[in-house]
Amino acid sequence: MRGIRKLPEPAGPGHDLLVALSELHLHAGEPSTRMIARSTGHAISHDTVHRILAGKDVPRWRPLELVVKALDGDVETFRALWISARRAMEQGIG
Repeated sequence: MRGIRKLPEPAGPGHDLLVALSELHLHAGEPSTRMIARSTGHAISHDTVHRILAGKDVPRWRPLELVVKALDGDVETFRALWISARRAMEQGIG
């Protein structure tokens, strides 16, 4: 899982989302992207899981929601973070 935790610059809502997701991944014991994909019932690929955890872009909600559920995270907390990140992205804030 090398390279997954590169945080976007500058800090902002997208950064906050990735930090929370990185913490969730850590608290779940850092399962592999393949394990996470299996936990979603293969609803998303391990490549999609990797892209979400890498945080290069703000993902669509449904794949992110699946990853959060697979990692036993609080969906509503992540939905609020995601909404803030999407709004910031639309406004070009980052």
